[in-house]
Amino acid sequence: MFTGLSNKVASVCLILVALLLGACTSGSLAPISVLDSIPDPRQEPATTFKGRTAIVKAGDNLYSIAFEAGFSTQDVARWNNMDQDDTIHIGQEIRLYPPANERATVRQPSTSSTSPAKTGTVPTTRSTSDPSDWIWPVRGKIISNFSVKLRKNGIAIAGESGAPVSATAAGRVVYAGTGLIGFGRIIIVKHSEQYLSVYAHNSQLNVNEGDTVQQGQKIAEMGSTDADRVKLHFEIRRNGKPVDPLKFLPKG
Repeated sequence: MFTGLSNKVASVCLILVALLLGACTSGSLAPISVLDSIPDPRQEPATTFKGRTAIVKAGDNLYSIAFEAGFSTQDVARWNNMDQDDTIHIGQEIRLYPPANERATVRQPSTSSTSPAKTGTVPTTRSTSDPSDWIWPVRGKIISNFSVKLRKNGIAIAGESGAPVSATAAGRVVYAGTGLIGFGRIIIVKHSEQYLSVYAHNSQLNVNEGDTVQQGQKIAEMGSTDADRVKLHFEIRRNGKPVDPLKFLPKG
């Protein structure tokens, strides 16, 4: 009796094993290695990192988008087949990487007679490539230094609320607003095809986009917008990349 039952149990087990093996070979159950290789179906969000796209929001222009992404505005404009000062629209996708067929070439300055407002060139012949040509935007104690390792893209200077913020060199205002998260009321000034300067956390802005400013001109008042205290976050960017402002500003 028990021998017959044992044989029946063994037969059932063999049938179950055969069914499982058949399911695996028929594709009903995928091997673990195949499951692990299936890509995550979730779409990555649009962002301002290399190889992605940025979605234009209210207040954006190519300068602010390039600033957030850490690229030169010239590159971003070229990658999108437009000029630096072209109008962009809310919801528009801005490419943050070069087309596949773009060759690595050095772009020569334009000799076109197009008006400065269109080409983005600064209506001044003064060169600011020499560090002696820059002045301090405010006077105060430096409370945070530039650091590539710590991802500090500029310096922070303490001061009094309402104290004047001056243009560190002659140039043109290419961004003035509050659309850059973490910077409060911010101004970006273009000095040449290479250089921009950045002034953040202001309580008040005294210039508008497109304005030409002279070295030493008051462009804002110090404040604490998007900051834990009254301070000026100040940056100098060369070809879209942050550089240590202390290497450009006069000593003392």
